[in-house]
Amino acid sequence: MRYFAFPAGQVVLLFLLLGLGGPFILTTISTASFSAVLLLGFVSVIGLLLCRYTQVRLEDPALKILGYLWLIKLGVTLFLLYAGWIPQLDPASSDTWGYDPQRYYVQAQELIDQNWSIGPISLNYTGILYYYGSIFYVFGHNPVVPALINAFVTLIATLYLVKVGYEIKSHREPRDWTLAFGLLLPEMLWYDVMTARETVMAAMLLFTTLTMGRYFARTAAISLPRLLIVAGLSALAIAAVRAPLLLPMAVSIVLMALLVRPQSRSRVVQNTVLVVFAFAALMVLPTIPELLGGYEFGVGNALQIATSGENNIALTAAAQWSQKSIGLLLIPQSPLQAILFLPPRMVLYLVSPLPYIYITFDALRAGDYASWQNLCTLPASVINTLGMPYALASLVQSIRTRKANAAPLMLHISYWTMLTAIAGGNLIIQERYRVMAAPLLWGCMWLGARTCSKNLIIETALFWYGLLFMGALAYLFYKGVL
Repeated sequence: MRYFAFPAGQVVLLFLLLGLGGPFILTTISTASFSAVLLLGFVSVIGLLLCRYTQVRLEDPALKILGYLWLIKLGVTLFLLYAGWIPQLDPASSDTWGYDPQRYYVQAQELIDQNWSIGPISLNYTGILYYYGSIFYVFGHNPVVPALINAFVTLIATLYLVKVGYEIKSHREPRDWTLAFGLLLPEMLWYDVMTARETVMAAMLLFTTLTMGRYFARTAAISLPRLLIVAGLSALAIAAVRAPLLLPMAVSIVLMALLVRPQSRSRVVQNTVLVVFAFAALMVLPTIPELLGGYEFGVGNALQIATSGENNIALTAAAQWSQKSIGLLLIPQSPLQAILFLPPRMVLYLVSPLPYIYITFDALRAGDYASWQNLCTLPASVINTLGMPYALASLVQSIRTRKANAAPLMLHISYWTMLTAIAGGNLIIQERYRVMAAPLLWGCMWLGARTCSKNLIIETALFWYGLLFMGALAYLFYKGVL
């Protein structure tokens, strides 16, 4: 019964959410509104149960905050949905129609209407349409349903991150519960609202890499068959929705097999099986997009595009770039340039769109999705900027202490491999791509804040802010301001 012992505050918040959210959905949604209300009630209660279960299993009473954060997340999700996303879902009235999540919302229903045949729909990786199409088929076609499902998937991923974080940092301290704030990462809140790919992929990548990491570091008793099932299903989802992410996933597995080794005897046979699994995933799974009616994906072609801007969409849109654009300047034209430009591109992905800050209340009131997106992107950039010294400190410490405790490396291998792939594989700087690695970054920041010495954090802060200062000077000189 202890799993059902909810704090009174959570019960009050739950009834407030359902009492206000349910009638509002019924009065504003014309299609499948009743099923959306039932889904709201279901995910709210099941989410609370999962939060309570996590708190009890991890034996940290302070983690009761998970339930509060979950209900707050649902409330914010509904607010963002109505304020910034639903106004953009009418092709006739939206001035910015054509954004990927807008098209997915319509095309997923078209997929159902066409008896699950892609037909004339043109899309690189059609798995996302099958994902949202399945949701619409079960619950009905309205924007509330995918937002609630996405929020629930993010909850499960965050609870898993909390579980893994507590395993890595086995010694309990008073503020370890702060890892739970990963539920309210601004960009995750925003992209959960939309029929987008980013938060779904963030969850799948987290499940795959951290489950592999737990196995290699032996922080949990995971059998090899169970591991292969979890990793295999997640890899299938990644292949169907965004196949290029198979490459950093496979690289992460290989790096963990090489570096994440406990002091006790190694698992040579098991590790070899997992490395073979990684290479097999790269060889076989890229065929899935084509089987689902999308375009063929090839690892070699992806690497060629990443190392040369020639024939890339980034250059075809160059005329729309600002004069002396930094993003255009950092598009590589050779493998050597791809390597040299990678560090500054990684920094840009972390801090962009800073220092540009421009949001108007009129645009927010009008339901302009770009303004609402900026409202969520800017605080995420601030979090990245302020939190990076903690992540870097944790990275340094994890490398120094890996022979004594290799477990922290699983977080860093997962995150830095993913950031490298995002910054190197997407030649146009688009902040939304970094969302796929945001939960992993939050875990690295938390680990640094909870385990690293003040001196190490100060050293990495001096390095990070010094790097930003030098980059700012170079930017001003390049723009002709100085």
